[in-house]
Amino acid sequence: MDGEAITAEFSPGSVVGGKYRVDGVIGDGGLGVVLKAWHQQLDQPVAIKVLKPEAAARPGVVERFLREARLSARIKNEHAVKVHDVGESESGVPYMVMEYLEGRDLEQVVMEAPLQVHVAIDYLLQTIEVVAEAHASGIVHRDLKPGNLFLAKRPGSTSIVKVLDFGISKVTSSDAQQRKRLTRVDERVGTPAFMSPEQLQAAPDVDARADIWALGVVLYEFLTGKLPFDGVDVPELCASILTKPAVPLSAVHPDVPPELEEVIARCLEKDRAKRYQNVAELAQDLAQIYEGESPSRVRNIARVIGEAGHKISPPTPFPGTIELASLQPPAPAAVEDRVQAVFSDDAGAAVAELEFSSIDAAYEHATTRGANVVRCDVYDEFEGVRGRLRVTYVRSLESGHWVPQLP
Repeated sequence: MDGEAITAEFSPGSVVGGKYRVDGVIGDGGLGVVLKAWHQQLDQPVAIKVLKPEAAARPGVVERFLREARLSARIKNEHAVKVHDVGESESGVPYMVMEYLEGRDLEQVVMEAPLQVHVAIDYLLQTIEVVAEAHASGIVHRDLKPGNLFLAKRPGSTSIVKVLDFGISKVTSSDAQQRKRLTRVDERVGTPAFMSPEQLQAAPDVDARADIWALGVVLYEFLTGKLPFDGVDVPELCASILTKPAVPLSAVHPDVPPELEEVIARCLEKDRAKRYQNVAELAQDLAQIYEGESPSRVRNIARVIGEAGHKISPPTPFPGTIELASLQPPAPAAVEDRVQAVFSDDAGAAVAELEFSSIDAAYEHATTRGANVVRCDVYDEFEGVRGRLRVTYVRSLESGHWVPQLP
């Protein structure tokens, strides 16, 4: 470890906060160092992110560091890195204790070889799951890129994408002074190759659609190993993003589905009013191209975005694809002659079977049932005979809300 880059109190063998034994350095960035450590009480590895002394002395950096910890702690999705603790060393250096991840970032993966279409879509939808939760909480990441997407190993050798680095995220707020306080340091933040035109122009009203632009660039690089805008240096790259069209995906990778090229092109609209307006719209279009686990992921994304009050437009009617039903929260259903609702507990046992005049009425009744009732299957009913399944509602374990699942 470079003694000038980090203080001796974080050297191997030292104990931070009375319980984290430092083992060594696992990452070194411009502002901070990431250490592998051992939680002595819980007997498990953790990662500790520490600001370098010269970085901590720069105006606004400590505030940004602590904001990253607070924002990361607010996002509970499994694709977000868990923050366990924050603190300051005896000399006043701030640190953040996070879950320890084994694996590598997707920039390293893509440098070896571009991803297959189904893998690229799966990884992007995993990313969108946590981005949706951030957007629903008013958080814009502003630095989505393969280097901030970590492909971690789960027990059993399966993989999961984890989104890193909420340090330059922007919190949207109606309070002008709060907005000014949170964004006064480095208004033009992010990695230029993944920044939207409004970010490059340091627009004060950068919103979630900047992340949608970045997701389009990420998907393009996943598939091709290249970037959609050319430039021999940063100024030329920025000029290309601001003034030139993206290199068509088909020109670099002619075998990709044309629908995917259309999706990426919509993400990369310079006019953000022409982009997808929220990540649920992007997710449901991706689900039409490659199904896999997409329907369940998209339902979750749509639920989070819908509960935050955002309208989700119907999926794009791509030629030759099966049009999926829009996954935005259902509009009030028309009154039916009769429906039959079966209420079940978490063991799958039916606890009640009742008749209602409409699906809405069955849903409203479900919300009044005790916490032991977690599922409601609503069927057509014809003179006492159960007909086709119309919709299933399940109670979310995290939020307690009832969420629709289309049959």
